[in-house]
Amino acid sequence: LEPEWIKRMGNASRPFRRIAYFLCLLCMLLLTEGKKSVKPKCPAWCTCTKDNALCENARSIPTSVPPDVISLSFVRSAFTKIPEGSFLLTPSLQLLSLANNNLQTLPKDIFKGLDSLTNVDLRGNTFNCDCKLKWLVEWLGSTNATVEDIFCESPPEYKKRKINSLSPKEFDCIITEFAVYESLPYQSLSVDTFSYMNDEHVVIAQPFTGKCIFLEWDHVEGSFRNYDNITGMNNACQITLHYLI
Repeated sequence: LEPEWIKRMGNASRPFRRIAYFLCLLCMLLLTEGKKSVKPKCPAWCTCTKDNALCENARSIPTSVPPDVISLSFVRSAFTKIPEGSFLLTPSLQLLSLANNNLQTLPKDIFKGLDSLTNVDLRGNTFNCDCKLKWLVEWLGSTNATVEDIFCESPPEYKKRKINSLSPKEFDCIITEFAVYESLPYQSLSVDTFSYMNDEHVVIAQPFTGKCIFLEWDHVEGSFRNYDNITGMNNACQITLHYLI
């Protein structure tokens, strides 16, 4: 069927109408192809089939592995660390091999979202069994995937210990994670806290401007509010704190 705009050409020569019709079909095909999603190509250093990807001499974890692979293996690779979220784009993985690399640690939640994992091979790496690897010990105790025996290379007290047999209680870790709670528009060389009249206060010293800023905790708003400003003395904060404390 010819488009309406070609029919309106009326007495135009047949060759011209055929060319116009052909161009119309070509445009429709190009638009259709453009709407199709482009699947990631297999990286140059990998061999990919429908379900498997085998990567040799990789310097990093590729980001363009086909998302439907169920088996991903790295052979004679040179990477020493793995970025977080490296396998988020391959949620169907059942077998993952990171064996015989130079990995000393693994980022927490590296296996998050890989609910189909049945086999993980981490052998042949030089794992440093410190607090950063405690999560792996916990994961090994809860996963249903088969994980071959892996061993600590350091520190000395853990050398050659089987990670699969370690208990999280063996890690004496105190981990503090900091997060920005409130930003204040002040530049300061020091910040101190003190209690006054049963309330928490913060004092911010700005010696180059001769200012000492006192903030008071607002229990209603859940933030600090301006309590007082002292100017004119380079050691104003020290003098005031000495008096209050």
